[in-house]
Amino acid sequence: MQKDAATETTDRIGHAGLCRPLRLAFLWAYWTGYIDATVQYLRSEHHVVVFRARQQGHLGSLNDQYRFAEESFGPVDAELTYGAEIDVDALDRALREFEPDGIIVLSWRRGAYRHLMKRWAGRAVRIACLDSQWRGHIRTLGSSSDFSLLLKQWGGRALRQHFFHSLFEGALLCGPKYVDGQGGPAARRTRQMNFALKMGFRPDDICEGFAVCDWHQLAPRWHLSSGHERRKFLFVGRYAPVKGVSILVEAYRLYARDTPEAWPLVVAGDGPLKHLFFGVPGIQDIGFVQANQLQGVLAQAACLVLPSILEPWGVVIQEATAAGLGVICSDECGAGDVFVQHDVNGFIVPTGKVDALAGAMRTFSQSKEFLERVPNASIEMSKRLLPSSFVQTVIPFVQAKRQLVS
Repeated sequence: MQKDAATETTDRIGHAGLCRPLRLAFLWAYWTGYIDATVQYLRSEHHVVVFRARQQGHLGSLNDQYRFAEESFGPVDAELTYGAEIDVDALDRALREFEPDGIIVLSWRRGAYRHLMKRWAGRAVRIACLDSQWRGHIRTLGSSSDFSLLLKQWGGRALRQHFFHSLFEGALLCGPKYVDGQGGPAARRTRQMNFALKMGFRPDDICEGFAVCDWHQLAPRWHLSSGHERRKFLFVGRYAPVKGVSILVEAYRLYARDTPEAWPLVVAGDGPLKHLFFGVPGIQDIGFVQANQLQGVLAQAACLVLPSILEPWGVVIQEATAAGLGVICSDECGAGDVFVQHDVNGFIVPTGKVDALAGAMRTFSQSKEFLERVPNASIEMSKRLLPSSFVQTVIPFVQAKRQLVS
């Protein structure tokens, strides 16, 4: 039987002398459906032993926006949950008992996690998850908030020894290193890859794929109807200013006013701007959607609309394309570079431009030929990043570096 690349990677590691299954610790804040899917893939397909640290329930500043049900998450081999504050000593003891080969930290900005990583120097391979885009160019400035981000990034670059090099052996990107998934002289680096390089990580110390959709769950299992038969737009995300919710409402009003037989807009999520959807003709708010409900919601729509003002990555874009939807997103969305090809399976519009967003919605809904080709084009583009990407880059990296830190 022919093996896939991910399985061959695991076999090579075993032959290299690993005497026990690989043990990975994930230090997170808000556990979500897509990272849980990756972890369950690692456990079931590659026998990785997993420790998970995460914030319990819905505590914190996003308590009304991240509402994933506890029962929707799969099992792990060991776990420590915490409240508003992290007990560094308790987490250190739990990690000592678990004995990880690698520690993967999403919330590296949390002082408690950084303090813990100092203790684990030379004892495990430490990897920082990065979803940030490099914004350290004057030409990218569009507002005072952009200037603040620019200063922070140049400050981080100046202090990268403190934030990264003394704490982590490697970086793990939310998406791929390159837009087309391949390296080489002509390849275009993703925005996250540029950020990791600016922070001083070497290309060989950069892995990919912590924010990958549950592709096998979302991909259609039957003949997919064309977008013309699923005449709905869909927004999935937090009802927050950074998601461009007010822009979405304005653009939809304009689209509906000027478009005969305008499509309805279904919105799924929760947050402080929920009231903006109240009473708007054509908009249906279905509330927060659990991970196991997402496939059904996606199957009813033809196009995802994501007009974010700030969106370093946006895994929902890959989730939508995996389900055969087209995508209209702002040029702020990092995942749009990888999974959306303008005028092929969707449109990328200037951030914050109501007219451009409304126009893209109008064009999408009125072209029957375009709607016929979108589903297959999107599904193919969604394959640019799969759960196997994590296995093929992270596991060999941990195994190689483990020899050096032991």
